Amino acid sequence: MRLLFGCVLSFLAFSAVAADLRMLTDNHPPLNFQQGNELVGFGVDVVRTLAQSAGDQVRIEQAPLLRALQVAGTDSDTAVFTVLRTAERESHYLWVGPLMEVETALYAGSATAQPVLNLQQAGAVDRIAVPRKWLAYDYLKKQGMKNLYGVDTPEQMMKLLRLERADLIVADTLTVATLAREVGLEPNALHYQLPLMTQGAYIAFSPQTDARLVARWQSALDEMSRDGRLQQLKQRWRIDHVTK
Repeated sequence: MRLLFGCVLSFLAFSAVAADLRMLTDNHPPLNFQQGNELVGFGVDVVRTLAQSAGDQVRIEQAPLLRALQVAGTDSDTAVFTVLRTAERESHYLWVGPLMEVETALYAGSATAQPVLNLQQAGAVDRIAVPRKWLAYDYLKKQGMKNLYGVDTPEQMMKLLRLERADLIVADTLTVATLAREVGLEPNALHYQLPLMTQGAYIAFSPQTDARLVARWQSALDEMSRDGRLQQLKQRWRIDHVTK
C-alpha cells in the first residue's frame, strides 16, 4: 500500500509539470515536410521522440518560418523547429539543441563556369539568387555584395538557376538536392563553390515557456545523442548525406 501510494504521488507530480505544446515548423525536406496528410521528416521524428521521453504532448503544425518565430516569441508553450541559432535570435527564445549542424554554401549551375573561391570572386558574377528571408541574404548584404537578386521562395531561386538567369544560388548542403529535384534539376547539375556559414539547428521555445520543461527536453536530447538514437534518425533521413 505504501509503495502504491508513493507511485501515485510520483505520477501526480509528473503530471503537474507535463505540458501540451504547440510545435511549429516550415516546409524544409528532409527536415520537415508534408507527406500526404502527415508531417514527416528528421525534425518531426526528433520532436516526437523528445516529447515522449519528456512526458509532454505535442501538436505539430506547419507555418512559414518567420510567422512561426513571431508566434513563438509571444505565445507560451510554443516552439519552432528546426531553427538556426543566431546572435540576433539568441535572447528572444529558449533553446534546445543542437539537433544537427547545417552548412550553407554557394552553388553554380554550370560545370564550365569559372570556380568561385572567395567572396570577391562571387561579387564579380552578374547575379546571385537567394530568398530575401534567409539569413544568408542578410549575411551576404553585410559582406557588401551588390549582385544579390532577392526572391520570395527557394523554388523561385532554383528556377532562375535552371533557366540560366542566375549565376549562383545559395542553399544548405543538406536540402539543395531536394530543392533541385522539385524544379526538374538533377542534383549532379549543381556545383558546390564556396562555404558561407555553418550553424547549429535547434528547437526555439517561447521565452514564456517553463524553464524546467526546456531543461527536460535538453536532457532528453542529450540522452538521444549518447545512446545513438539521434544518429539513427540522421541515417534514416540521410542527414549526413550532403551535396558537395
